[in-house]
Amino acid sequence: MLLSFWPQAGEERFSIEIDENNQVWYEVLSFSKPASILSLVGYPYVMLRQKYFANESAKAMLKHINSSKS
Repeated sequence: MLLSFWPQAGEERFSIEIDENNQVWYEVLSFSKPASILSLVGYPYVMLRQKYFANESAKAMLKHINSSKS
């Protein structure tokens, strides 16, 4: 949970699992809502940045996994 004075209210979760077949599962879950009138104005931008972060995070994870295979 985010701090109470933060302009957004929500949660973020990062999960990495390795299954019995040695496959890696990576999940980023993030949701939020504006916690003040002012943050409501920037909310569409926040949503775009959250999606961007999730995509970039997944790319970084794949890059790391692929580099460790060689």
